[in-house]
Amino acid sequence: MSQEEAKQKVVLVTGCSAGGIGHHLALEFAAHGCRVYATARNRQRLELSSANITPLELDVTSQESVQQAVDTILKDCGRINVVVNNAGQLCIGPATEVSIAEAQSVFDTNVLGAMRVSQTAVPHMAPHSTIVNVGSVSGYTASPWAGYYAASKAALHKLSDAMRMELSPFDINVVVLAPGAIKSNLAKNTNIHLREGSVFSRARSDIERRARHSQCEGATPADRFAREVVPLLLRNRPPAYISRGHLAVRMFLAYYFPAWLGDYVVGRPFMRGLTGARPSSRLSWLVAAGVLLAFAMAAVKYSN
Repeated sequence: MSQEEAKQKVVLVTGCSAGGIGHHLALEFAAHGCRVYATARNRQRLELSSANITPLELDVTSQESVQQAVDTILKDCGRINVVVNNAGQLCIGPATEVSIAEAQSVFDTNVLGAMRVSQTAVPHMAPHSTIVNVGSVSGYTASPWAGYYAASKAALHKLSDAMRMELSPFDINVVVLAPGAIKSNLAKNTNIHLREGSVFSRARSDIERRARHSQCEGATPADRFAREVVPLLLRNRPPAYISRGHLAVRMFLAYYFPAWLGDYVVGRPFMRGLTGARPSSRLSWLVAAGVLLAFAMAAVKYSN
């Protein structure tokens, strides 16, 4: 191994199917001179051409698959400097109608999958290494019809907080990367979980619109998102939380709304079929901003 190769950061990225966030993160890490192992459950879905990228098959729901991928990287490089747990599964439907089997599958991929990879990689990570758990702004603020997805991302955020404290004595960073609305393939083939004759049938169009919401007009291109976040992730001391992309700031702020205000601003636009209300999204956010401003002014006034 040359001196230059010894200094090169070795990066493992899961969920790198063509066109998605992981795909563009892998390309951007490679553009920064890293040696990247880009993985997907189906290797045929990897469309990456770079001298610095090695494609690997990795199914995060299989411990055997995770171990084989990590062993391959260690055999080639002897170390792992950055792990990006990006593999994810979307789940759309009423929380009371999504099957428990489907909910378990979502948590197995989004939460336990990240932990399988992290647990296998951590013993081989040197000081100044970084684990990046790709959460979501949905992990801050849930919306109707995406409860299990939001819950899985919130769980990943909290596990990341615990990992950050536990691994800090070993100089291993843990980062939550919480994208907003990013152009990707996540929502393309998502099934809508709605029972025949469901009491939620009138909301079908709302549910379908929620499934496509991350691909809304104005969604941030995945390559631009990657260019913004990879330099931050490569720092010796990266931020604990990074949120970028369309709607990221709005959803983060909504976390601090009173419940009734969050329900109105975030929930009502996806409940038209059941409530008949058609509030303006822009007007809703203006109302929310006004309420928050009033609370802030009152807090300042009465704190003196």
